[in-house]
Amino acid sequence: MRKLILMTSLVLSSFLLHAQTYYAVMVLDSRNGNPIIGASIKIKSTGEILKTSQSGNVVILASPADSLHIQFKGYKDRKISLVNQSQAISIAMEPQPKTVATKPKKKRS
Repeated sequence: MRKLILMTSLVLSSFLLHAQTYYAVMVLDSRNGNPIIGASIKIKSTGEILKTSQSGNVVILASPADSLHIQFKGYKDRKISLVNQSQAISIAMEPQPKTVATKPKKKRS
């Protein structure tokens, strides 16, 4: 009987670990709230990469224990854990500081 209970609990826990949930993700510019079109969202466990739409949205299917890596040129990368997240996630992306290249001064002879 003990073995049956143990096997049943192991099987049920494996189903829970592999449970997938739909998440509606919106990626926005933190400065003005505008949607970021074409941001890449990578699901860590599967390696699948999705792009945001014209409205800055994408719907993903992932495990609640998974995490996301969000990237867009000119913005700092974000990593988001899906643990304890609602199914509607809004992600504000911070712009990367612009680097200014300076020329070295010429030596005067």
